[in-house]
Amino acid sequence: MHSEFLKLRAGLLLLVVYGLLAGLLPTATAASEDVPSTITVSGTQWGQSTCYIGAVEGSSRFTIADLKDLGINTFHMYGGMTRWEPQDDSPVYGSPSINQIKANPNVINWAYWDNIMTNPPAGSDYWWTGNGPLWQGNARTIFRELKAAGIRPVVTLRNHNTVTNPAWAPNPPTTQADWNVWWEHVFATVYWLNVRNDYNVNDFEIHNEPNLPDHGWGGTFQQYIAFARATHDAIDYVYKTYLPGRTYHLFAPSANTSSSWTAALLQQAPDAFDNLSIHDYAQNNFIHVVEQAHQAQNQLGKTNYPLWVTEWGSYSITDKYSSISMGIKMIQNLIQGSQPGNDYVYGSQIFALYDYATRPLGLIASDGTRRVDYYALRMAIRALQGCRPTFQSMTTNPNLLALTTRDAQGHLYLLVTNQDTTQTANVSADLSALTSGGNGTIWQFDYYHSDQQTSTFSFTGGHLAFSVPANGALLLKIA
Repeated sequence: MHSEFLKLRAGLLLLVVYGLLAGLLPTATAASEDVPSTITVSGTQWGQSTCYIGAVEGSSRFTIADLKDLGINTFHMYGGMTRWEPQDDSPVYGSPSINQIKANPNVINWAYWDNIMTNPPAGSDYWWTGNGPLWQGNARTIFRELKAAGIRPVVTLRNHNTVTNPAWAPNPPTTQADWNVWWEHVFATVYWLNVRNDYNVNDFEIHNEPNLPDHGWGGTFQQYIAFARATHDAIDYVYKTYLPGRTYHLFAPSANTSSSWTAALLQQAPDAFDNLSIHDYAQNNFIHVVEQAHQAQNQLGKTNYPLWVTEWGSYSITDKYSSISMGIKMIQNLIQGSQPGNDYVYGSQIFALYDYATRPLGLIASDGTRRVDYYALRMAIRALQGCRPTFQSMTTNPNLLALTTRDAQGHLYLLVTNQDTTQTANVSADLSALTSGGNGTIWQFDYYHSDQQTSTFSFTGGHLAFSVPANGALLLKIA
């Protein structure tokens, strides 16, 4: 009985073209509208989609095949002293000095750095996170595989983590010896990644939610500004001296929802960074905090700073990414983040790709099982990622959210969500301003389908009709 029902649901995506049918079966199992909703797609480019969509790491796994399958093009890592300098790499605190490093970078203990990056404690670059299971491998492997896959890493640089480790590190730096220690750590990290090796890591986040005392930063906002400027100075020196002509980016303040630090840093230290990063865990809609950040940029004349949401999603421990409703909210967030104006998000990284130990924080469980919302993110990435031209897609149904993009090959992607939990939405879509017809593919996300290709179709006349299941999403690709 259940298998027959699933077969019937698989035929849900009735895609009727005015004149030519795709040959799909209608459903008789869900309530649907009597009068079709309309989606009208503009023929004028509206803006560009989010350029980078990715995820934050998790300690239990790292499998590059997962990242490739998901389609992400950015990966957020928590670097810093906790991970790569748990003990002072020098026998003398505060040595070498900044000037000594500039005169000769080989005063740094490179044997220490080669070892921690190659032979981490407990055999895992995630040793510092605590309990297992821990992915077994080193930093070299992570950076090498990210580079080979063309995935852009964003590395957080911090002196302490959320449990204030390592205890030896200054927090905050105040004396000249303290500043020597931090400057050397930043220099050594960037130099090791890009000069001593060639991992092409050019994006660095200055601490993690420094506005929250329990996230590691032990200083004031003004001390954070000094910290950010010292970080910038060390990185800038590496690039100008050893990597001339190569571009790097600094992300800040990486503060949590509605923090005043975002606007304050733009106003008081705009020279310390060039990408505005924020965090938000409002599951229903992260656009409110995005709009706040854009408003601060507008007021201060800093609209040239790309806006990143470098952590978002849900921080709930209770298996958050096994919910279809959560998956629909994720897709809607990404659609809204690809809209122009104060909603626009240049880059985003969901927390987290993998579980931390066995805590169900990730899209992928510690045993490798892909939770259902992994597939929601994969569908959205297929439609939205890559700075694509976007076309406004207006709908008469308030439960529907839609956006159309065009890829470099000229293929169109219409992504539609239906947040009505009980009623299927019958849709009449007008794409005639962009295309008169073509061949297409449909993917579906709902209780019965996890980003599954459910049909192919052909159409003419620029108009088509389809059904979006309750609490579901469709992606239509038109070639």
